[in-house]
Amino acid sequence: MKTDKLLAIKILRWVYLGIFLVGFFTVVLLHAVPKPFLDIVRVPTFIRAAEPYLGFPYDPSLLIYQITLLSFLVISLVDSISLFFFSSNMMRKISAYTSLLGVILIGFAGVYFLYSLLAVGLSSALTSTILIYLTVSLLLLILDIFTFRVDEDLIHHLPKQLLISSKH
Repeated sequence: MKTDKLLAIKILRWVYLGIFLVGFFTVVLLHAVPKPFLDIVRVPTFIRAAEPYLGFPYDPSLLIYQITLLSFLVISLVDSISLFFFSSNMMRKISAYTSLLGVILIGFAGVYFLYSLLAVGLSSALTSTILIYLTVSLLLLILDIFTFRVDEDLIHHLPKQLLISSKH
């Protein structure tokens, strides 16, 4: 069973690195290429178009989106790095904490897009964007929950001597 978890860690480290790289290069691409290129995945465009439906003002919503995106990218990178150095107890804990933080962050993003879907409806032009981000949020939430669970299982099964020595 421990071999399965170690295999999961080996896979997860590359998944998180891939998520970080895809996210980073998507942001760069969307800022480098002018609109309407990939407008369906431009969250700022969605926030502006959804403002009348959701009642959230554009400027604060954009700031929250930017902070969330930056946090998500940092969490993905830190989780990837910590999974590459998973033999260290400290890195295991960092991985567990970043996964938990990712669950919270992605959970809020998922709730936002679920609320958006309910407020906008299925017949809107915005529905495609909502469904894309709702699906991505759900998949990332499942990934972070799985990673947190693997991290916690491995941390709790460490020899007590390792845990005691890491506290001092």
